[in-house]
Amino acid sequence: MISDIDQPQAGRSNPSDALRAVLESRLSRQQVAVQREPYTPLAVRRDRLHRAIDMIVSNEKAMVAAAQEDFGQRPEISCLLSDMMFPVSAFRHALRHVGRWMKPEKRPPDFPFGLLGARTYVFYQPLGVVGIMSPWNVPFGLAFAPLAGVLAAGNRAMIKPSELTPNCSALMAEIVRQSFAADEVDVVVGGVDVARQFAALPFDHLIFTGSAPVAREVMRSAAANLTPVTLELGGKAAVIIARGADLDAAAAKVVSIKLGNGGQICMGVDHVRVHREDREAFVAAVRRKLAEFFPDYDNNPDLGYVFLPGQRQRLAGLVRDAVARGAQVEVMGDGDIGQLATMANFPLVMIHQPAPDSDMMREEIFGPLLPVVEYKSVDELAAQLRAGGRPLALYLFGGNSEEQDFLLKNTWSGGVSFDDVMLHTFMQELPFGGVGESGMGRYGGHAGFRTFSNARSVAHRPRFDLMAMYPPFTPKMVARVRKLIGIR
Repeated sequence: MISDIDQPQAGRSNPSDALRAVLESRLSRQQVAVQREPYTPLAVRRDRLHRAIDMIVSNEKAMVAAAQEDFGQRPEISCLLSDMMFPVSAFRHALRHVGRWMKPEKRPPDFPFGLLGARTYVFYQPLGVVGIMSPWNVPFGLAFAPLAGVLAAGNRAMIKPSELTPNCSALMAEIVRQSFAADEVDVVVGGVDVARQFAALPFDHLIFTGSAPVAREVMRSAAANLTPVTLELGGKAAVIIARGADLDAAAAKVVSIKLGNGGQICMGVDHVRVHREDREAFVAAVRRKLAEFFPDYDNNPDLGYVFLPGQRQRLAGLVRDAVARGAQVEVMGDGDIGQLATMANFPLVMIHQPAPDSDMMREEIFGPLLPVVEYKSVDELAAQLRAGGRPLALYLFGGNSEEQDFLLKNTWSGGVSFDDVMLHTFMQELPFGGVGESGMGRYGGHAGFRTFSNARSVAHRPRFDLMAMYPPFTPKMVARVRKLIGIR
């Protein structure tokens, strides 16, 4: 729900109209502040970034507790890494570099304007008010990480967190209110109706993190206002095991990512593609790592729960569909296929050679299901990956420089990590984002600053005005234009 002080007025006949009025009022408060200060000084930007860091660091215990309450069970280290270290690193990086980012970027004028004294540069101007719609799976991290670029660029922000993690959303609203004025950063808490109205507000930019189907609705709503949209989605991020790769190292990453947050990470592992001659050895390595990391699976505090009933039912349905299409399924934690939909401590389920047209090979899995697919050659592998869409990430373990280069040039994804999973997402100077079904636009580091800025082209006329061509147009003018074009 929206906070008590902003409840729609009693007596309004249409709750939707009342809700829209409340949201428009909160946006208007920030828009008025933008009109008052259209260009945010460096000192103010740094102060906001400092406050954002302090807000997260000083509320660490409350944030961990809220996430654990919403998830049912979520390891403390998962909260620290994804919900705190991820955004804090972004804020600190922005704090170090925002002064340099703000400086106008000199650009060389075209010949012969430069010889005559013309000056050209790009001036980065704040957009105004940026809307942030964040998901439930990393409730704080994916709300606050883009905020670093938003604040560094001198904007104000309104955040709509997910209603599926109500404790995290309520705490987010509280700590933001304690750290920022409402016309700087505001958190709007509410359900699907609030989200729909939020997406339809006339923001100067809107960033949405979530699923592709919801993203389409968000874009339709934003289109009415011509609001630019950045989408951070997901897709089928493959881990590729090259010949000669360290199978134990690859299996360790795959198992830890698939179970650390219940496999519910947009840039995490979707499935594994391994050479047919290494498949059995890799599967054996996965079994060893599972036993090593989670010896008492049923009572293990290091598991991240699949806490949403709808999520469990969807994952169980993917398994049933794979079995119906002839795949061999191995439930690697406690339980069996028939119990999956009821288990918050959802087991790691390995699916051997699922059919290419099975649901789990067409949809993003977003959970602890692990399809293992064989390939015969790198050429065949690249063709299969291209046919499967454009995911948020791609991971290659092993391989020489030629194989790495081949996959970079012959596959699509938002980002790539070699011999690791998600490494590129923690590199602050690398732009983060997707392509095609996995999203559009970039944030993170300097890319985030640019995304949330208006790159304003500026030109100063040279001493001699080459463009002074006023009527009446003489043959001499025509000759001069021909010469500039290069026509003899």
